[in-house]
Amino acid sequence: MIRKLIAISLLIEFLLILSGCAPAKYRGWDDGDRYFDESSRPYTSSSNSSRGCTNPYVVKSGDTLSIVAQRCHVNMYQLADRNDLVPPYRLFIKQELIIPSGKSRSQQASAPSKKHATVFSWPVKTKLKYEYVPDRAGINGLVIYGKPGENVYAIEAGHVVYAGNGIAHYGNMVIIKHDNEYLTVYAHNQTLKVREGMRVEKRQLVATLGQTGTVKKPQLYLEARYRGRKIDVKKLFSQ
Repeated sequence: MIRKLIAISLLIEFLLILSGCAPAKYRGWDDGDRYFDESSRPYTSSSNSSRGCTNPYVVKSGDTLSIVAQRCHVNMYQLADRNDLVPPYRLFIKQELIIPSGKSRSQQASAPSKKHATVFSWPVKTKLKYEYVPDRAGINGLVIYGKPGENVYAIEAGHVVYAGNGIAHYGNMVIIKHDNEYLTVYAHNQTLKVREGMRVEKRQLVATLGQTGTVKKPQLYLEARYRGRKIDVKKLFSQ
């Protein structure tokens, strides 16, 4: 009986070590469906020390942005802002991250100035049914309903920083970082017409409307951020 208990204990310990060494991409997304939530989750740690945190911090196997933020006792979004990281916040082994101190640029200016208002184009050509859908903080995203295959266009010029389906809830998704410090998200697409790193122009085709992810009917979900902070997308089309 004692030998059996020892064997079980050793097996559990081995599995825990194996799990802890697994690369980040096999652990899934840190925030799951809250990936685009405005507020960051409170980070807790079994230790109050910053052991293992250096500045700059060198990324190791298994690290994610939230893990580094937790280890160094900083806000994840401030850390992303300080290092010019954008969703989906991919890290690479041996990548160096500067640990922020004080207010980040996103905290200093969380909303766009009217002096620098930009006129954005509508993401589809045809007049499709749409609605503005608020999140838990009351910040609106845009949902446009239509037939699968409807063309989806970039509402402003910029660079594609993400094109893929790494977050199950959002399905096939494109994220564009614009030159004016805005960032826009296009989710639930049927097909993607761009790839990461591409430069796109305003009104350029980037995807086709679809029903991927967890939605129950074909639609495009559009979300916007300014300097890293989620903003009401409705304001982009009413300036």
